[in-house]
Amino acid sequence: MRQRGTTNRNDRGSSYARRARKIYLLIEFGDGYTAPCVTCEIELDFHTITVDRYPIRGCDGGTYAKNNIRPMCGPCNASDGSQEMHRRRGHILKGAI
Repeated sequence: MRQRGTTNRNDRGSSYARRARKIYLLIEFGDGYTAPCVTCEIELDFHTITVDRYPIRGCDGGTYAKNNIRPMCGPCNASDGSQEMHRRRGHILKGAI
């Protein structure tokens, strides 16, 4: 059976690598236990933090290198990707006038 190839498992790395990235973000951007979301500034802990690739986005070839990641909460990270898709397609965003 042929796989569709839609997974990004290889890009994200192993569970150990993902855990290490979360710990790095908590130490680098916070106090080791909590860190603020870079967008809405709510406090995130190990269980609520997600990794955002920035300044080089994943769709532009950005990797999960330490100089290309920052902490975000789940809702901000999800909305950030959708806004980028609309910008690339030329759609007008609410309040972007």
